[in-house]
Amino acid sequence: MNILLTLQKQFRLKPFSLLFLWLIVSCTTVNTSLNDLTCEYERQPLGIDTPNPRFSWKIESGERGVYQASYRIIVGENEKEVLRETGYLWDSGEIQSGNSVNITYEGKPLQSNQNYYWRICIQTKNGEEIWSKPAFFHTALFNASDWKASWITTSEEIIHQSPVFRRDFEISKKIKHAYAFVTACGFYEFTLNGQKVGDHVLDPSVTDYRKRILYSTYDVTDHLNSGINVAGLMLANGAYNMRKVADRYSWGGGGSVLGNPCFIAQLHIIYEDDSQDVIVSDQSWKYANGPIIFNNLYGGEDYNAQLEIPGWDTKNFQANDWQKAVPANQPGGKLVSQSSPPVKVTETIEPVKQTNPAEGVYLFDLGQNIAGWWKVEVKGKAGQLVRIRGAETLNNDLFPKNLENGDVFSDKFKYHSHVWTDYTLKSEEAETYEPRFFYSGFRYIEVATSDKKALDEIKVAGRVVRSSMELNGTFDSSDSLLNQIHEAGLWSQKGNLVFYPTDCPHREKGAYNGDGQVIAETSIHDFQMASFYTKWIADMRDSQEENGRIPNTSPVLVGGMGGGVAWGSAYILIPWWMNQYYNDNRILEENYSSMKRYADYLRTLAQTDQNPEESYIINDFMSYWYSLGEWCAPGQSDCPNHPVVNTFYYYFNTKTMAEIAKVLGKNEDAERYAALSDTIKQAFNDKFFNPETFLYGTDSTYQTYQLLALAGNVVPDSYRNNVVKTVVDDLEKRGNHMNTGILGTKYLWPILVNEGHSELAYQVATQKTYPSYGFWLANNSTTLLEEWSGKNSHNHEMFGSVVEYFYKYLAGIQSPVEGKTTRGYQHIHLHPYSPDGLNFVSASQETVSGSVFSGWEKKDNSFHYKVSIPANTTATIVLPGKLSQTATLSEGGTIIWQNNTPVNQVQGITKTEVDSNQLFIYIESGDYDFIFSNK
Repeated sequence: MNILLTLQKQFRLKPFSLLFLWLIVSCTTVNTSLNDLTCEYERQPLGIDTPNPRFSWKIESGERGVYQASYRIIVGENEKEVLRETGYLWDSGEIQSGNSVNITYEGKPLQSNQNYYWRICIQTKNGEEIWSKPAFFHTALFNASDWKASWITTSEEIIHQSPVFRRDFEISKKIKHAYAFVTACGFYEFTLNGQKVGDHVLDPSVTDYRKRILYSTYDVTDHLNSGINVAGLMLANGAYNMRKVADRYSWGGGGSVLGNPCFIAQLHIIYEDDSQDVIVSDQSWKYANGPIIFNNLYGGEDYNAQLEIPGWDTKNFQANDWQKAVPANQPGGKLVSQSSPPVKVTETIEPVKQTNPAEGVYLFDLGQNIAGWWKVEVKGKAGQLVRIRGAETLNNDLFPKNLENGDVFSDKFKYHSHVWTDYTLKSEEAETYEPRFFYSGFRYIEVATSDKKALDEIKVAGRVVRSSMELNGTFDSSDSLLNQIHEAGLWSQKGNLVFYPTDCPHREKGAYNGDGQVIAETSIHDFQMASFYTKWIADMRDSQEENGRIPNTSPVLVGGMGGGVAWGSAYILIPWWMNQYYNDNRILEENYSSMKRYADYLRTLAQTDQNPEESYIINDFMSYWYSLGEWCAPGQSDCPNHPVVNTFYYYFNTKTMAEIAKVLGKNEDAERYAALSDTIKQAFNDKFFNPETFLYGTDSTYQTYQLLALAGNVVPDSYRNNVVKTVVDDLEKRGNHMNTGILGTKYLWPILVNEGHSELAYQVATQKTYPSYGFWLANNSTTLLEEWSGKNSHNHEMFGSVVEYFYKYLAGIQSPVEGKTTRGYQHIHLHPYSPDGLNFVSASQETVSGSVFSGWEKKDNSFHYKVSIPANTTATIVLPGKLSQTATLSEGGTIIWQNNTPVNQVQGITKTEVDSNQLFIYIESGDYDFIFSNK
């Protein structure tokens, strides 16, 4: 990422506070370099689980018009080899291509558990040769036969406790490097010589253990010593052993017990003489019960510090009275390397206020709703029990507030009142505790002693826990409400990107495909999602039923099952979006046959639902909770006519399958799906469209139905303007308030802007009364809510799709999904909109082709516009507003448009022209500073 964007991300500087920095960067950064080398989307990854990994890189330059003419990739077994510009394993030779994204390895076969090094060399179109620094990747265990370890567990049934395991081993040689491969059915924490290995928590990420189990790879070279070493592991229930507990919260009607939690671990030690040892999990390991006496993914965790076993995972400990581990029943799932970002503690939030509502009761306000857990530093009496709970509001109120004296903990929801950690003190000294094996969602933390006696000391912090994707975009504007919406959206995504996209971090924690589908493009803008979504798409594939149906949650172990066709559609739409954003064909290739099965399921469903005679309409099917339409529109949980939504997504999926088949060169499939989508489209209009009222599915305007029809280009051309008008009229009738649930909200702003109503789009986005984002924020919310009214969960990400509008339209960085930016951002379409009342917007986007910056400001009766386009790309800029005859445009102080004609050539600007009474500018890569006066 270039210096300017890095500064903006770190310090959230406004675009025109950056002018001085812009000039410095532009004047001093004139070199070209290759950076951000990734293998399977990761930098320096451990445990690459494919024998044909893909390589990507970015070209950074302070010059304009820098393009790659060819590339060469070399891969070797050590760094010295590639520094000599040779590659024993693979030398691609010079390839005449500008592609720098997802280039597939084509060298000698890679081996399991090996280190490899690679470099890139490019030739620019100006003939300059540029080499990257060496990059590294390490391979996983490719074959089942590579696993020498066994699954082990306890001899007794694990119900609530968390046993600890240990094994010692001796090292007598000098180590070259050592890697550990570890996973569990449940959660684990792995240690070597008393120190935790890695910074993962809640590991492994949850999957359907019967299909696929993810293992982590750790470089443990620096954890090992000469002489006796000890491997330790703490084992927990996770999603493998979820039980219904009478006095603790659990989701749904009961628990889900797949078996006794178990683990498998394999430590490979390679010595300087190239000999090796493999330490494995087997019956030589011993175990005992540890201080965690209760752990449940929903209900919490209890820790009795008096039961701690000092030094249990170090060499001087005597485990003579410990029991021997026993072989575990095979879980059934295939062992696969965990390539998705692991869950980590990513932030610590200190309280902004503390009160003492009663003797032995302490209440803390973090000032921010988070997902994660709490960390307490406490001093009291030995044996004293401290109960810690979290909630999203106070006093059983509807909305949060700033904590004041007299406020009490909200206990109206069991997913707050009956979720806790009980900590039993071991001494009169200060002690520190935080949970390991559960998480929840909360803003307020209550600490209460069981004996109702005051503590000597108490300090609390919130620990933010999520899958550790890096941030990918920034947004700032002159409208503080837009900025608050974006910030709240970020926090809701942080709270609901744990293993997979969840609905909420407390009540259900379910991987609802519909919620994840509508937020996906926003998440792609805000976070680096490629590896995360690759894992989640595999979860969907694992969950596919015999008839081809994709369940409404994937994986199916956690959360509920409510949804409709829009939910299963995630399995077709998200891979397609990944292909567009990331130039990733493999995600389509690996899932195409299963995607076809889902498309076939939808066709069969239309012929076997409650009205099979309408063979291209999906009417109600199965039961209410399986055939939902829209969800959580204002004042109603569901929509009045399910078949409108379900049939639309049948059409949309089929149309998308035609595009996917075309990309993969499956032309017969492409033609078949295209023809079928046309047939569904005709049946949809015949069934649901009223050409007299211009309405779909109802007698009065239901915004979502109109928006879906417009977004999918279902509306007959001659009626499109009339259908748009029904949406506009209904919005205005409601005082510029939306009336959409999670599905319609995604398409509201794109439709309004593209149909010429950008002013209305901004007015709807910035409403402050019910129903609106501003209503939530005016009521002290710091995340996005489940319902517009404020009822129920206060941390749902599903309404965050409004942020697409911020990036794509206000900042104007169009994505490939809109059709004008090309796949993988090789050509970028910039078209900012500057509605009345908004004075500046600044946004950055890290694409697979490099960093894009778009920042505009209304100043001195002119439109000031700064853009940064990554090397090896081009861009088209469309300036806002209708072009006047007296308009002038300058770049870097040089006038380039005047008197309705181009004047003066500037390096990097290849053409300026008028189209549809708007000014288009075609540019090469680089940084630009435009001033547009359009009086």
